[in-house]
Amino acid sequence: MAAAATATATPHVGLIVTGADTLFDFQVFVKTLSIWHPDAQLFVFTDFVTEPYIKAIKTTLTIHTRSALTKYAGKDRKVMELLPGTTYKTMWTDFMYEKANVLAWMFSTNPALKTQGAWFLDADITFLAPLPVIPSEAVIALSPHHIRPFDEARFGKYNGGFLWIKDDGLLDVWRTAGYTARFYEQSALETIAAVATEKSVGNLYEFPIQVNFGWWRMYQGLEAPDKIQAKFSINRIDISVGLRYDGVPLQSIHTHWHDMASVTGFFNKWVDTFTQRFAGAHKPLKQWRRQVGME
Repeated sequence: MAAAATATATPHVGLIVTGADTLFDFQVFVKTLSIWHPDAQLFVFTDFVTEPYIKAIKTTLTIHTRSALTKYAGKDRKVMELLPGTTYKTMWTDFMYEKANVLAWMFSTNPALKTQGAWFLDADITFLAPLPVIPSEAVIALSPHHIRPFDEARFGKYNGGFLWIKDDGLLDVWRTAGYTARFYEQSALETIAAVATEKSVGNLYEFPIQVNFGWWRMYQGLEAPDKIQAKFSINRIDISVGLRYDGVPLQSIHTHWHDMASVTGFFNKWVDTFTQRFAGAHKPLKQWRRQVGME
């Protein structure tokens, strides 16, 4: 018999938010999360320039901020990948490991999270349904990329922007793995998964494909893009905005909605075109499109 699941009441979520583009993503994050979890607690690492804008957001969510990212302010990924890091080889790797640092901050201020669990989510997550329920025996929950083996070998099995953790001791495992990881903090998640499952297979929970759906699942997926696109559908009775993948409600999408130029833009345009067909007859979907800037 499967163990009981852990409820998602009052989720505690860590994020890193710095710069105008990420602030835009975060505003969409807040709007869509608050529909399903109006009492959520957010713990945000940011910089001194971005922090006032975060504090000015009107929402039912409680947002705690710490200006811990000032040294990264004004630098994009291309720049940080070329600069040496303080802890790791590059500044970009240092920046990515702020994910572990914000989680450590959360655990230190609220020891109850060692029982309840804490989320780390990238700011460019958009919610279409409540957060996933975690099996009670799990100590770590990770999001597989569901991409081609060639790409997984390069970028890692799990996505670094959507995870849940209850054992804060795994944070040091994650940090240590970063020194030799093939792809920043992301492929190092495989080490966490291995350490957790050494004790018990049930310690690791992998989110289904309907959670954290990003462009990579459509254009680097295990099937051709047209076959993946054919699995999208609408169902108006779901506890969600009604968008489904492979017959199951889609819980979240991982994308920069303001990016319409790169492969992310192709994905965004496809979602826009698909959902536009149904939005006129389905109010929750129309509202969601408005929140992400399609209406």
